[in-house]
Amino acid sequence: MSTSLSSQPPSKPPSSFDSFEQAMKGLSHRLSSRGVMRESVIARLIQHVALQLNDYMNEPFKAHGLNTTLWTSMVVIYASKNHCLKPSELSVFMNSSRTNSTRVARELQRHAFVKRVADENDRRQLFLQLTPKGVTFVEAFLPKRRAHIKHALEEFTAKEVDEFERLLHKLLHKLD
Repeated sequence: MSTSLSSQPPSKPPSSFDSFEQAMKGLSHRLSSRGVMRESVIARLIQHVALQLNDYMNEPFKAHGLNTTLWTSMVVIYASKNHCLKPSELSVFMNSSRTNSTRVARELQRHAFVKRVADENDRRQLFLQLTPKGVTFVEAFLPKRRAHIKHALEEFTAKEVDEFERLLHKLLHKLD
């Protein structure tokens, strides 16, 4: 007696997380503690997805010697008046230390995407300003970036994306 293929649920493709999940299922079975393991699996899954997403988001920038931190910094500066921003303001927007913002500024300067300019009223005050090369790069890369992000989310319906965003904000609020 043969079974119809249509009566079987479709199998999902293998995932880079499968081996961890299988190990946790085995541990859960041995410890008879499914509930505790579930939270551990979910927490690890979030970490795993975050790492995968980070790699995915960085991929388009590798050819340019950039990463998402440098790109996001450029976009923040691009969105500022005259494409110009104080390093301290950049650190606030990027939710990072001033030390890290200094490192980012140096790296963007090395690529000739930003330059440091003195404030007209206070020469001690410095700004980061996108160079013409930086402006051109941001304007050319923005559509590619949006398409890349859209591709990552294309398996979700609009309603699922809204719910996913809501749940991520809920988790973030709890962790803040």
